[in-house]
Amino acid sequence: MDLPILVASAMLSFVAACIFLPWLIRSLRGTTLVGKDLNKLHGPLVPEMGGIGVILGFYVGVGILAAFAVPANSAALFFAALSACLGAGVVGLMDDMFRLRRRSKAIMPFVLALPLGAVIFANRNTVLLGVDIGVLIALVVPLGVTSASNAANMLEGFNGLGAGLGVIMTVSLILLSVITGAQEGLFLLFPLLGALAAFLWFNRYPARVFPGDSMTLFTGATMACAAIISTPSLKTFGALLFIPMIVEFALKFRGHFLGENYGEIGADGRLAWTGRIESLAHAVMRWKRLREWEVVLIIWAVEGAVCVVVILAAAAGL
Repeated sequence: MDLPILVASAMLSFVAACIFLPWLIRSLRGTTLVGKDLNKLHGPLVPEMGGIGVILGFYVGVGILAAFAVPANSAALFFAALSACLGAGVVGLMDDMFRLRRRSKAIMPFVLALPLGAVIFANRNTVLLGVDIGVLIALVVPLGVTSASNAANMLEGFNGLGAGLGVIMTVSLILLSVITGAQEGLFLLFPLLGALAAFLWFNRYPARVFPGDSMTLFTGATMACAAIISTPSLKTFGALLFIPMIVEFALKFRGHFLGENYGEIGADGRLAWTGRIESLAHAVMRWKRLREWEVVLIIWAVEGAVCVVVILAAAAGL
């Protein structure tokens, strides 16, 4: 794809999200769609469902790519991937509004990603981890999408955490795409990067808006789709970027998924954790009493270190 058009799509997504988000924040204030910021004294109310701004910004940026950069022979893959991403976002919106069961959040993105699995199979892109799995790819693809979307949803709960992780991982996927020569997923990654960067501005400490499941599910699904529609090597490297989320899943599993990513707030506003460790955030707060933004920076650094190792491995041809 043409780099100037990709950069233009990211910029357009950024600008569009910056326009949508203030309107969204104003619209949600005074409604029931607000939540307490539990990592702060007095728990101020903050508008939720900020993921709507990310999704809208993303699709504005995608529009320029659909008009100028998508080859005709890739149109089916392009729109199937966009359908899977939007499906995850819609599931997230439903959860923000109606509090879906965990089972529903696992099943619904899977079903909505089935068309992408079918198109991947039709394109004979059926190699996974060096093995041609044939028609099974039609089921493995939606499984990967729903796994990534729910994994991204687990490591959240602090101002700027999920959006920052999304930015770090998206930049890493773009670099991995360049290193491996896999350009197929770039039309998803550049608009996503622009929309997430804009959202991070409003979600950074102290947050003016929360992402909600609409952003986390959408972000995880979009990154997964970008890797899935690319070369087999990018699929593998993309999966490795989710290592902190996999660890988070294991810790949450220990606590039967009842643990929350909140700290015990001291009079000075610092966070600590004295209970059972059921999250990476708990481990950080158990280590030292920290301000919320410091906890976020440490988890960002962990993800950044994972991304650097994966990028170096790809550059070395491993």
